[in-house]
Amino acid sequence: MATDSDAILLAQLGYKQELKRAFKPHEVFGIGFSIIGLVPSIASVLVYALPNGGPTALVWGWLICSIFLIFVAMSLAELGSAAPTSGGLYYWSHRYAPPRWKNLLSWICGYSNTIGNIAGIASIDWGCAVQLMAAVSIGSDMTFIPTTGQIFGVYAALIVSHVCIASLATSVVARLQGVYIVLNVLLCFAIIIALPAATPGQFKNSAKYAFSGFSNLYGWPNGWAFILSFLAPLWTIGLFLVCLDQISPVNS
Repeated sequence: MATDSDAILLAQLGYKQELKRAFKPHEVFGIGFSIIGLVPSIASVLVYALPNGGPTALVWGWLICSIFLIFVAMSLAELGSAAPTSGGLYYWSHRYAPPRWKNLLSWICGYSNTIGNIAGIASIDWGCAVQLMAAVSIGSDMTFIPTTGQIFGVYAALIVSHVCIASLATSVVARLQGVYIVLNVLLCFAIIIALPAATPGQFKNSAKYAFSGFSNLYGWPNGWAFILSFLAPLWTIGLFLVCLDQISPVNS
């Protein structure tokens, strides 16, 4: 079994397996797919892409940045397959860094990754709260405009709900991933198919505008504005890579 072979590999590295490996391969994909949250994540970072490049940034900016992120993913995958340990990033830093620097680099990597995970998950829930309240505003024909306090209340409720879910047994969390995969796929189809079909023609842009339109609303030099649009795919995909790196070696 894969779990037994992983345990043997860990023993060869001098590392004893302690955590349960309850996630099946498709469930590892499911938790990564949930973290990336394709549709809501893209909506959350439109504030970076629309004013810094506009359509060009949303198409070509994502493509260019994603190519570089693929190389990062390939590197993490190679490390994860060679040493499938929990806390992969700081363990790998300690194992492969020069002896003089391994403790310091491992400490920096571990704490930076921890802070990044905390901030990343917090930002995801804040984006969700903003979008939920925006949906309520749109549904009320803009007669309801949420206050900052109301948005924060929804945000706090989301945090509490996620704390409850994360407190469940590992096997339960693993089984939930199937539900999350279905919900995310349905949401993607709803946006890709239903939204264009329901949008009146006068509100649709041409293909030329989608692939070559450029906007720069913040006054940066055009080249720098386009690079700033990389913040969108970096947040959406980069957080997914780091979180999945932490999960897959432990639970696969």
